[in-house]
Amino acid sequence: MAAQLVVEGLLTQDQLTVAQVSQKNLGEDLGQILIKKGFVNPEQLLSFLGRAFSIPFVSLRKYPIQTEVVQKVPLHLARRYHLIPLREEGGAIVVAMSDPLDRFAIDDLRAVLRAEVNPVLSSIEDIDRLIAIHYAVQKPEKERDADSIEMVGFAAEPGTEASGEKLEKIATGPKVVQTVNQLILQAFQDKASDIHIEPRSDIVRIRYRIDGLLEERARLSREMQLPIVSRIKILGGLDIAERRIPQDGRVRLRIGGVPLDLRVSTIPTLYGEKVVLRLLSKEVAIGIETLGFSEKDRKIFTETIMKNHGIFLVTGPTGSGKSTTLYAALTRINSPEKNIISVEDPVESEIAGVNQAQINTKAGVSFASALRSILRQDPDVIMIGEIRDAETAENAVRAAITGHLVLSTLHTNTAAGAISRLIDLGVAPFLLSSSLIGVLAQRLVRKICPHCSREVELDSARLGPMKDLLKKSYRGVGCASCRMSGFAGRIGIFELGPVSDAVREKISEKAADQIIEGEFRKAGVRSILEDGLEKVNKGLTTIDEVLRVTQED
Repeated sequence: MAAQLVVEGLLTQDQLTVAQVSQKNLGEDLGQILIKKGFVNPEQLLSFLGRAFSIPFVSLRKYPIQTEVVQKVPLHLARRYHLIPLREEGGAIVVAMSDPLDRFAIDDLRAVLRAEVNPVLSSIEDIDRLIAIHYAVQKPEKERDADSIEMVGFAAEPGTEASGEKLEKIATGPKVVQTVNQLILQAFQDKASDIHIEPRSDIVRIRYRIDGLLEERARLSREMQLPIVSRIKILGGLDIAERRIPQDGRVRLRIGGVPLDLRVSTIPTLYGEKVVLRLLSKEVAIGIETLGFSEKDRKIFTETIMKNHGIFLVTGPTGSGKSTTLYAALTRINSPEKNIISVEDPVESEIAGVNQAQINTKAGVSFASALRSILRQDPDVIMIGEIRDAETAENAVRAAITGHLVLSTLHTNTAAGAISRLIDLGVAPFLLSSSLIGVLAQRLVRKICPHCSREVELDSARLGPMKDLLKKSYRGVGCASCRMSGFAGRIGIFELGPVSDAVREKISEKAADQIIEGEFRKAGVRSILEDGLEKVNKGLTTIDEVLRVTQED
C-alpha cells in the first residue's frame, strides 16, 4: 500500500525510503511519519486510505451536519469511538468515523440507532472538534458551554499578588469556567480517576490518571495557572486568596445527569499551586463479578463475607483497588435486615442502605474514635476504611469476636503479611486466630483492549521459571477505542487466603510469614503472581502488566 502512494504521485520513492527508515528506527506508524515530515498532508493520506478500502473520505471542515441526527448517538459512544453522525440518507445514518473498519463501533451504533449505518472516513481531529461543538453536556452549577474552548490569559506574572475580589472576578469569567469544565468533562469521558494541574516555569501541565497510570493530555500557557486554580478553589469552597498552605475541598456536580464528586487538593510548589482533582462517581454499581475473581475465588469470597461474625482483611498498596473490593462486598451483604455502618476517609461512593460516616481529623473523628461510637449503634456489619493504629486494630478484632462482621484494609504486600502486621500493632495472636475469617491481597492490572487484542509469541528465554505457567500471551495493538494504548479498564489479581485450622494454629504460634504462606499453598491458594499469569493465559492482561505490579514481591 505504501508503494501505491508513489504510483499515485503522492510522494517520491526517495521520500518513501526516508519514511521507512524512520519507521524501522522509531517504530512509529508510517502514515504519521509521512505527515510529520511534510511528505503528505493528512487529508491527502485519508483520501488515499478511503480509496484503498473503498470507503468515502469526507472533510468535515465546512460540512453541514443535521443536529437532530447527532443527538441520536450518546456522547460517551461518540467519544469512545471518535465518531459523529452527519445526516440521514435513505433510511440509513451516515456517520463520520476515524476508524470505519471498527466492527464493534458499527455494531454499537446499529444497536443505538436501530438503523443501518453508512460509515465514512474523517480525521480524528475534525471529529473531536465537532463533538465538542454539537454535544450539549450538563455542567456544574447549571453553567452552559460556549460553542468552543478558548484558552484564557491572565496578566499577573508568577508571584504577583491579587486580591480575593479580583481573583474571584477572573475565576468566574465565562472563558475560565469553560476551560475548567472542559478539563473535568474530558477526564470523565476518558474514565480518569484523577486530574493533575501542575505549574512549571513556562507552562501548566495537565495530566490524567487513567487505568492507574498518568498520561499528559495538555500543556497550557503559564498565565492560565492562577485563573484555573482560582476557579477550582471557588468550586471547592476554598480560600482563593490563600496560596501559601495546602487546602482540601469537595465539589458536587452532575455531568449528563450523572452525579459526580470531585475531591480537591492544593499544595504550594515552586511555580504556584498544584491541584489534584479526584473523580468519585456516585452511581457506580460495583458487583463482585466485576472484580476479576476466578470462579473458585469468587465462591470463597462470597461465602466468607456472608458470615455473621469475624474479621475479613483486604490488603495491598495504595491504588490497588481495596476500597472497590470492600464496596462490592458491602453491596452483596446489604439487606434491610442488617445494620451496616462504615467509617471511611473519605466516603468515595454512596451505597443505598449503608450508614456511611467520614473521618474528620479537625473535629477529632478518627478511625479509632469512630469505631468506639459505631459499637454503640447496634451494628451487624462494620466496615473500617483502614486499620492504621493499635487502638483501631484491637477494637476491630474485639468487635469481630463479640458477634460482628468486620471488613477492613491494611497496607501490606501479601495475605500473610497482613496477619503479622496486626500482631505488630499489638493484637494478641490468640484473639486474631479466633476472629480472622479471611485475608485477600490484591493488585490492579490493565486489561487488554478487547477490540484490538492479538495473540503474540511467548518469549521463553525471558520468562524463566514462569514459562511453565504460561500457555498463551496477548497484547493490544492499539485502536481508536483504547486511544491507541492497547488497554481498556483494569482488573484485579488476587491471593485469597481462607483461614483454616492449620493457619489458625500458626497464627497462635506467631509463625513467620513464610510459614503461613506455606499453609496457604498447601490449601491450594494461588499467589498474586500465579493468579496474574492465569489471567495472561486467558488474554485478559499482559505479562508486563503482571510483572509491573508484582515485582516488589
